[in-house]
Amino acid sequence: MKKALFISLACVAAHFIGNAQSVRFGFTAGATLANYKIKSEGASVSEKSKTGITTGILADILISNQFSFQPAINFVQKGTKSENTNGPVTEKSSTSVNYIEMPLNFLFNVNQGKSGGTFFIGAGPSIAFAVSGKTKFDDGTNSVSEKLKFGNGTDDDMKRMDLGANFITGYRFKNGLLISVNYNAGLSNLIPGESGGYSAKSNYFGIKLGYLLNGAGKN
Repeated sequence: MKKALFISLACVAAHFIGNAQSVRFGFTAGATLANYKIKSEGASVSEKSKTGITTGILADILISNQFSFQPAINFVQKGTKSENTNGPVTEKSSTSVNYIEMPLNFLFNVNQGKSGGTFFIGAGPSIAFAVSGKTKFDDGTNSVSEKLKFGNGTDDDMKRMDLGANFITGYRFKNGLLISVNYNAGLSNLIPGESGGYSAKSNYFGIKLGYLLNGAGKN
């Protein structure tokens, strides 16, 4: 069902691109603050958020004076961490996962006039594929690191594909520079095989700086 939805959205995106008034390309880089929400028998648990990096390229496709379509291809680090102290011993664990993520954002743009830039806000679906990941455990004496296995089988650690909903806002200056903040809410249960009533879904905040090529004066 979810795959069919994303195929339909891709077809809609292709239609917008074909009817676009202008297309600009750009790049972004920034930081992420990621976590996982784990549910079991109605209870929801989250560990500590983990910082990471993100970088990518985007296309800004003008549909009308106020609306645009902005697909992107990003490298995104997601994960979580925890810390437990028992007497003199502090145990630390972390999970780090590297994704290639494609958000399909639909933006509403508010031009600030000839002397200003453009404020934008929008949302859209995202699809991400895990390319690598690892877990790390440290009890203060010993440290163990293991690579994650991705797949849908019971012997795997995590599903590879992560579907999400992305929300974004930001400001684009007249010279092409831009700053944006986004929140990505995972929709996929990342626990492989028979989850037994458990679910684990990703989420992260991202803050980025970027630049639109040929963007000066085209807000």
